Amino acid sequence: MRTIPEHHIGPVSLLAPFRFAGDPLRFLKEGFDACGDTYRLRLFREFVITRDPAFFRHILQQNHRNYKKGSSSKMLRPVLGNGLVTSDGDFWLRQRRLVQPAFHRERLQDLFVMMGEIADRFLDEMEQHRGGPAIDMDARMMAVTSDIALKTLFGNMTTEDKAQIYRQVTRTQKYLVTRVRRPYRIPLMAVNGEDRHFKADVAYFNTLVFNFIQQRRVSGEQPNDLLQLLLDSRDEDTGEQMDDQQIRDEAITMFAAGHETSATGLSWLLYELAAQPDIVAEIRREAALFDRVPGFTQLMQMPYTRQVVEEGLRLYPPAWTMTRESIGSDEIGGFAIAPGTSVFMSIFELHRNPGLWKDPTRFDPANFEPEAVKGRSKYQYLPFGLGPRICIGQQFAMMEMQLLLAALVKRFDFVRETGKPAGMHPQIVLKSSHGIKLYIK
Repeated sequence: MRTIPEHHIGPVSLLAPFRFAGDPLRFLKEGFDACGDTYRLRLFREFVITRDPAFFRHILQQNHRNYKKGSSSKMLRPVLGNGLVTSDGDFWLRQRRLVQPAFHRERLQDLFVMMGEIADRFLDEMEQHRGGPAIDMDARMMAVTSDIALKTLFGNMTTEDKAQIYRQVTRTQKYLVTRVRRPYRIPLMAVNGEDRHFKADVAYFNTLVFNFIQQRRVSGEQPNDLLQLLLDSRDEDTGEQMDDQQIRDEAITMFAAGHETSATGLSWLLYELAAQPDIVAEIRREAALFDRVPGFTQLMQMPYTRQVVEEGLRLYPPAWTMTRESIGSDEIGGFAIAPGTSVFMSIFELHRNPGLWKDPTRFDPANFEPEAVKGRSKYQYLPFGLGPRICIGQQFAMMEMQLLLAALVKRFDFVRETGKPAGMHPQIVLKSSHGIKLYIK
């Protein structure tokens, strides 16, 4: 049996958690550079860290029943409840079957119409920034993707509620990440108001969503949105429906998982394309198919734009990591995995692994030409995960990102602020260190 190498970080091992919290990507890469594709590391407790596709395949697909969600998912439970992201076992499987019809192709085509209407209005909002100061592109992308998520979930929502949700989602994520990466601050959070603000934010989410559910139940209306699908879903075996609490959990999960990942991916894409005029020109060539925003059929006729989105998700995967905990003993690639082992799988490093990708840090949409895709393992590109728990909304997200990218690039030029690199500092998703600031021309 092979021994998993340990990454020794220096004479003061107690500093490891602080260094990880300060710059997670650099800290993890130092381990890969020193030890190879899999190593052991102690961060308050011991982890196995990997970018080996064999680990992803085994844990997420081949022997997934031996692995439960890691501790990082537990931190989301106060917000997401027992939704698809946080639940496990038979309950998760039941919920997956109930929610799956929301993302069938026919339903996605209906939701695409809503996406297009919001994107069309968003172009006019962006026009107001043309020729002005650099704007925070992450904030703008969060605004439009949250509009799409809320519209497809709940139908109409007030502008005030949308603004409030955006502020509170941002604050909630910062709070949760701090508790995981800086647990020594937890006692302080109890007295400096952060705990209180967090509980108030969750109470606000709950009130808003439960009100939507109650209004829909009493109205008798049946609009074509995701909330209605959750209300109508029935277990095929028992005929049971979700109660209001479970509908709330799945709705919040859809919103949280469904808008921030797309927004983050789009922000990084626009940042990258600001330095890639040849790629922009090729997207615009395809964009000649439509006037302001592409229709569903037109989007299907734009393969290069899809390749650009896929390459963006390779270099800048919003879901940059995942953690699983082994239930029983296992073996992966000759390495023994003891029960209770926490395995930290770096999607970010998998996608930049020099043993898997030629020129791995170069932005190259040719990586997703049909022949290139056919010639490599499917386990080295996992922006939406793998196996039974693969992201249920992946097609929704891909359509949304292609639609918005094509419409924005057709109409605007994006220019980086000079001397201000964005930098990467991941939170729950792959955020920037200093904000993604771009001029619109």
